[in-house]
Amino acid sequence: MNRQSIRTFVYFILIGLTAGLTCACSTSRKNKEEAEIRLRLGTSMLAQGNSPAALRELLAAERLNPSDEVIQNNLGLAYFFRDRPELAATHLARAVELKPSYSEARNNYGRVLIELSRYDQAIAELERVLSDLTYDNPSKAWVNLGLAHFRKGDFKTAKTKFAEAIRISRDNCYGQTFYGRSLLELAEYESAARALDNAITICREPKFDEPRYYSGLSYYKLGRTSSAIARMEEVIKLSPEGP
Repeated sequence: MNRQSIRTFVYFILIGLTAGLTCACSTSRKNKEEAEIRLRLGTSMLAQGNSPAALRELLAAERLNPSDEVIQNNLGLAYFFRDRPELAATHLARAVELKPSYSEARNNYGRVLIELSRYDQAIAELERVLSDLTYDNPSKAWVNLGLAHFRKGDFKTAKTKFAEAIRISRDNCYGQTFYGRSLLELAEYESAARALDNAITICREPKFDEPRYYSGLSYYKLGRTSSAIARMEEVIKLSPEGP
């Protein structure tokens, strides 16, 4: 992936921003009100992709109300987008410590653990997310769980997790992409090409070159050279700075 694709991928799989405060703690009313304003500002900036400004606001919110799980979750995301996964993990772990039922934060925590290569711990956290029947975005957790197995090199298990994400949400760009990539790793080239071509249609981010690139590799493995070349030319045109 190029850097823009990585950020897009992380954003859609990871993002679980919340703008409201829920903690009933000893923080003064005035501090809580100011913290909520800072939280909302930081959350808005993070959603717009301005992670440095978001981080400043969220750090200010944390100083005013350090025991709020939503601030900790969003602060963890801000650090992640600033390429500080260790700090991100610290804040996300704090979020789920403050509120163990906060499945969105736990899903985010699992995703950061994958980035830190702590795959077994990530799998445990993500399975706990999926055991929460009230969690309203399970396809995202299934993608993260698949990614943990994919990074471990267990492509067969990864394929089943991505397939579940797709079953729940047919237009899940990253589930479809990594389902295809799992098939490619398993040498199921015909199925991989179909899945990755589907991903090209589904994925709307123009600079996300993953499905086209791996579709091209699938066609190459099938001996369909002209189709492989066409896909690689698309990648070069859409993402000329990509690896």
